[in-house]
Order: sequence, then structure tokens, then C-alpha cells
Amino acid sequence: MNTVLNVKIDPELKKQAQQVAQSIGLPISTVVAASLREFVVTQSITMSAVPRLLPAVEEEILKRSADAKKGVNLSPSFRSLEAAKKWLGA
Repeated sequence: MNTVLNVKIDPELKKQAQQVAQSIGLPISTVVAASLREFVVTQSITMSAVPRLLPAVEEEILKRSADAKKGVNLSPSFRSLEAAKKWLGA
């Protein structure tokens, strides 16, 4: 048996959440229920004032950083904008 949960939320946040849920084929109620289930299981909620990178972005940055430390996959330095454009076009 399902029950109704009424919450007050910023209208723009609701709209954005509904759009994301719809884009992956889920009703917003499923997203909310999944979040509540995770809260019950972990008995915690993560809130951060510090923005976090998406895992894929963080992974790419770490890969590029490792490459830079090894001195591989780096572009050369350029003395002019034209030289940079020429190298990018090659």
C-alpha cells in the first residue's frame, strides 16, 4: 500500500528533478522513494558546502594529471596564436 508524502520544495528544483527523472524513464516518486530507502539503510545523509566533481570528471582529471607527471600526452608550448591554431588543425 502506498501513501502520499507532501513536502515543500523550491519549484525550480522540482522542475529540474522531474526533467532528469523523465530523461532516464523514471517518475519522480521512484527517485524520492529510492532516496528515502538509502537514507533508511545508511541512516545518514551527505550534505556538503564544497562542490563535488562527477566521478567521470574526477577520473579524467586524475588520468591527465598522471600523464602530465610522466610527461606524456602534452601539447607543446606556442609562441603565437597562429602556431597553436596550426598545431590544432594538424
